[in-house]
Amino acid sequence: MSERSNVSIAEILGDNYYIDKLTSSDYSPAVGDTVTITLLVKDVFGDPVTGQTRTVTCTEGSFVSMNGTSITASSSVEVTTGSGGTVTLGLSVSVADNIIVSDGRAECVVSSLSTSITNITTWESINLLNGLTLVYNPALRLAKLTVNRSTTGTLNNTTFTNISGFNPIPADYRPHINLIFATSYPTLILRVDTSGYLQWRVTSGSVASPTLWCESPFWHY
Repeated sequence: MSERSNVSIAEILGDNYYIDKLTSSDYSPAVGDTVTITLLVKDVFGDPVTGQTRTVTCTEGSFVSMNGTSITASSSVEVTTGSGGTVTLGLSVSVADNIIVSDGRAECVVSSLSTSITNITTWESINLLNGLTLVYNPALRLAKLTVNRSTTGTLNNTTFTNISGFNPIPADYRPHINLIFATSYPTLILRVDTSGYLQWRVTSGSVASPTLWCESPFWHY
């Protein structure tokens, strides 16, 4: 006569004992909206499981709240299921894109493409002082610099140097590579560097008291 095993089903099935489900309060939000992501963990019998820890990630945007309480914005958060086997996260939709939310066992896709199309014509700006302005599009995640400034003195530096009197571009909007662009002066060129500074140099000779009125190329931030 064989002995009855005392091993539980949970021990036999391991991670397969739990069934995860991720849902969104809105699957087609507009850029700038915040949707509620709900993680539900049940066992194989359909009963909610409390105390399950998961790492939830999103491919775009950021999580800004957990169970209704604000948190530091992040694309990856560790959560633990509470009463009813659930935990909720506020997902800030900052781009027009398909956003995949996953905990490694389940995922859901939030698409901001269909309802955010009108936002692509909205441009915003940041004054960086003394004739330098950052212009950017939150939906397209495109940015450029506009320059409108009269300068004094003579520039004869053949290596790139920072133009003084400006604030650097905020970190979230800086280009990923150095961008060089021309001016109306044949020997004077400008550069936006990855540290957020506008720089200049001459290719030969010198330029006296240049008046700068130009725009950088667009970049994707």
